Amino acid sequence: REYVFVDTPGFNDPDRSARDVLQMIADWLERKYRGGALLTGVIYTHRIANHQMDRLMCKSLDIFCCICGDKAAGRVRLVSTMWDQVKDPSAAETMVSRLEGNFWKPLLDAGARHMRFENSKQSAWDIVKDLGAGGEALLLQQELVDAERTLYETFAGRTLYLQLQQLLQ
Repeated sequence: REYVFVDTPGFNDPDRSARDVLQMIADWLERKYRGGALLTGVIYTHRIANHQMDRLMCKSLDIFCCICGDKAAGRVRLVSTMWDQVKDPSAAETMVSRLEGNFWKPLLDAGARHMRFENSKQSAWDIVKDLGAGGEALLLQQELVDAERTLYETFAGRTLYLQLQQLLQ
């Protein structure tokens, strides 16, 4: 089996605007979809040592949800990382509960799963293998290619636009 892993910058990247990041991700996803490639899965990582979700993290997660869509949510793994560096296990477990019960809830309800990365090769492969085989088009790919929408007519594009409007206000 052949795997291709793609690491993208986050929407809070200090060197790129959220618009540029979304455009870069959209361009890559569109090329792959037009070429007939379906994604086996999407892995979203969150450092468990981050004991709160700041506004930027929430906005990034909103855009991420709009990129994936409900139909492909079963192919999403919400992965908490840095468990080997946890100094307060109780605080980490509280954070997991907050993530699962609030911030990640829409994706989890749509079929995504939370997994823990235990900083080992085996843990990494467990996450990858949990995605299974086959593939699914992401909502953003369907909107750009099948529905022939521009980026700013997609759910992700409109979400980013609304976030920027709120920032300006």
